[in-house]
Amino acid sequence: MTLEDLQYIFKDQIEEGTEKLYFMLVENNLQLINRHPADDLAGLLPMLDNFQYASTEGRCPRFYK
Repeated sequence: MTLEDLQYIFKDQIEEGTEKLYFMLVENNLQLINRHPADDLAGLLPMLDNFQYASTEGRCPRFYK
């Protein structure tokens, strides 16, 4: 995943002025909602390194491992 991918995935949240992006990580049937500063998209890259983007439902991107 690249920085440009994250900018596209979180576009709606960024455009609405969200200060902390929200997203779901799904691993081994465990679903966790996470928040991350919108001004640090590059900091999300290592966290999402082993996850695949699946979809966005209700403006909440979902990443699966």
